[in-house]
Amino acid sequence: MSTAKNKGSALPKAWIVPIRLAIYSVLAGCSAFIYFNVGELEFTHYLVIVTIVAVAAMALLDCRVSDDYWKKLEKEARKAD
Repeated sequence: MSTAKNKGSALPKAWIVPIRLAIYSVLAGCSAFIYFNVGELEFTHYLVIVTIVAVAAMALLDCRVSDDYWKKLEKEARKAD
């Protein structure tokens, strides 16, 4: 068995904030598109927007889980010292 530390599947810590900002920008763009085109939206627009929101929700959840993972590691490192 390897004695190396188990590597988590968390996102790199430096990527979490830029990913969140990009997702919030995309969601703001979707909101603006809906607001300015509310009378002209068709079924395909709704499908695309729902898909974007679903992917954004999964990515935000992954960012949150990764952030919690890094905080847990920092807390364990402080305890060990």
